Amino acid sequence: MIKQKLYLTAVLMLLVNLKSYSQERQLPLSEAWEAAFSRYPGLTEKQALIRESEYQKRELQNDFLPNLQLQLQNSYGTFAGSTGAFFPLPGTFNVSGNPAISGASAAANTFGSVLVDWRVFEFGRQRKAVQAAKANIQKAESTFDATKLSVQAKVSRLYSDILYTGSKQQWAKDNAERVKEIVELSKTLADAGLKPGADTLLAASSYLQTLGELDDWTGRLEASKVRLTELVPINEKSVYFGFSNYLSAAPLSPADTSTAGHPYLNVISDQVENDKLRAEVAARKLFPSVSVLGGLSSRGSGIGSNGLINSGWSSGFNNQNSNYLIGVGLTWNISSAFNSITERNRIKQQQAATQSRFEAQSLQLNTGLQSVNSRLNESRKQVEKTNSAVDKARKAYDLYLSRYQNGLINLTELLQIQLLLQQSEKVNIEAYQQFWDQVIARSELSGDFSYLSNQFK
Repeated sequence: MIKQKLYLTAVLMLLVNLKSYSQERQLPLSEAWEAAFSRYPGLTEKQALIRESEYQKRELQNDFLPNLQLQLQNSYGTFAGSTGAFFPLPGTFNVSGNPAISGASAAANTFGSVLVDWRVFEFGRQRKAVQAAKANIQKAESTFDATKLSVQAKVSRLYSDILYTGSKQQWAKDNAERVKEIVELSKTLADAGLKPGADTLLAASSYLQTLGELDDWTGRLEASKVRLTELVPINEKSVYFGFSNYLSAAPLSPADTSTAGHPYLNVISDQVENDKLRAEVAARKLFPSVSVLGGLSSRGSGIGSNGLINSGWSSGFNNQNSNYLIGVGLTWNISSAFNSITERNRIKQQQAATQSRFEAQSLQLNTGLQSVNSRLNESRKQVEKTNSAVDKARKAYDLYLSRYQNGLINLTELLQIQLLLQQSEKVNIEAYQQFWDQVIARSELSGDFSYLSNQFK
């Protein structure tokens, strides 16, 4: 008996959990942002570019470490010497020997060496190159932030479009309910002989039109949810949206008209800094490099100091001689020094072009923000007026519906009043659509989405 009760309890708990899991949950706008940030390929691409820039910096720093080369050889061949001179181009090998030696014509050889080339002074070229690499990392990070802001704005627009189409669907549903009520009322009055039967047909025709419009907005709503999944990896069937918040708005605080530090501007300003450092690196190519050189070598041969030749392979490890060599070297690429002037001038022109682009972008953001703020003030007034118009239209409709019930007006007049109410509600929703479009534009231009986050929780 106890086991049976425990079994039933477990089954009930499982059913409750499944029911809770299957229920739709509301998707706040902030959660949609975070989902897009974590999964959108455009952002993961920018994150990979940041890591690439970091590896480029490490690679550059490693180039400034001492250049250490090790070679080991074990060979067998002739040793006939010759006089003359040649350039040691690839495809040649060095042979040294005494022509007076007689006997075997080939012997084994071993050779090993370690060479160090450390560029210790390059007139600041190394330091500027590292600074340019750091600036490149900063630019990659700014590009990520700018892309993140762009994604945030795009998600907000898609989210707002869902709320707009959802509000229009509810508007169409309310219209259908009102016209359905008129159909039932006209049928009742016609059955009682108080109204002509044609009223029922006219009301039914209007009802079918509202049902068709409801189907249209239902399809648009589903399509807008699918479009959101491009950025937000969700199952549109498992979430719902708070449509009621779309037709209400909290008071707007004055926006900051300054766009300094905006992510879109930071990308360009970081590019200006990067061009400046690249020009300084190019200018320092005019100077030579000073290196510390060092080497160790060990050599063996089957040819002894007495001129005796042992042609065995293992004899190449005999007669070992070791040497070292240290020194200071100066390398000056004259052609590179000449080209560095042209390269520096070219990069400076790139820097000037990027600076002009920064000023143009800054002007565009500032004027855009001022324009949006001006339009938002008027949009807010429009929303308040359309809200009042809807309230009055609904009260008027209720009065005219009562007059129709009492036989004081005909059906055509009532349908006209219903159409006016329908139009008032439509204008109200579209006014809110324009308002939220401007809010999203202001959020992107200012880089501040806190108002939208608080509105659509």
